[in-house]
Amino acid sequence: MTTPSASAPQPNLPRHPVRVVAQRTGLSSHVLRAWERRYGVVAPTRTDGGQRLYSDADIERLSLLRTLTAAGGAISQLAQLPSDELSRMVREEPIRAPEAGPDGSAERWRASALQAIEALDAGALRHELGRGALALGVPHFLDQVVSPLLREVGTRWHDGRLGIAHEHLATAVVREVLGWVREAAETAATAPVLVVATPSNQWHEGGALLVAATAAAEGWRVAYLGANLPGLEIAGAALRTGARAVALSLIHPEDDPAVGDHLEALRRSLPAGVTLLVGGSAAPAYRSEVDAAQGQVVTDLAELRAVLQRLASRP
Repeated sequence: MTTPSASAPQPNLPRHPVRVVAQRTGLSSHVLRAWERRYGVVAPTRTDGGQRLYSDADIERLSLLRTLTAAGGAISQLAQLPSDELSRMVREEPIRAPEAGPDGSAERWRASALQAIEALDAGALRHELGRGALALGVPHFLDQVVSPLLREVGTRWHDGRLGIAHEHLATAVVREVLGWVREAAETAATAPVLVVATPSNQWHEGGALLVAATAAAEGWRVAYLGANLPGLEIAGAALRTGARAVALSLIHPEDDPAVGDHLEALRRSLPAGVTLLVGGSAAPAYRSEVDAAQGQVVTDLAELRAVLQRLASRP
């Protein structure tokens, strides 16, 4: 029996950290982690310090999967196939990139997602959003696909072009997809905590879901509470988790006279060092109430990222 020399190819030897794998495959670390957890696409080893290491064979398989999913294949089905079958599919089947719209590929994903919502096709919506996240990367996907998509759904619901069923289906699928984004985020145990919710009488949680996913992608630990929570419950969650900040989303209505009281009650119950952030399409309408509660209105996800980065660097 002969022993292979040190210079012989060893495609199954784990040696590459996730940073190298992301560069070579074009897959973000968020997607890599999600695919491993949900579908078991590869099984990297770990160092004593917990760092994931991938082999050359892992990288080749992941590259094949990215090519096929970008062309429209379902990862749930492709993940079950051996690598040689994936390689055959790439060689023999034509690979077509998605058509780009006038402002790039984000327009293509928004349009296809909206068509799925209009058809009340949850499966198609889930598929399109998943492919969009893979193709665009998390920040661009959130900014250019999910955020404008939810605004458009809200507008069409408000003026009667979409029904309650459409709005509920869109929210349910977005909740699922953005939950996947949060789960896939690499978050350190020592990362700061952000509590995310909507206050009492605010039932639309699309904005809160976006905030939670954005914060997770920025490396924050997120305590997502959902919609329509009293201020005391939100404050209690902040105290129990040791949160550095609380983020609220205000979508509709824009003229609720009770919002000011909710915000002030929350501020009184929060420790002085906890930052209160308020966003959502209705937030500017309540700017004076937010100011009175010593909070900060956040106008978009880019500003949210900047605020979170500043807060994360705070001692």
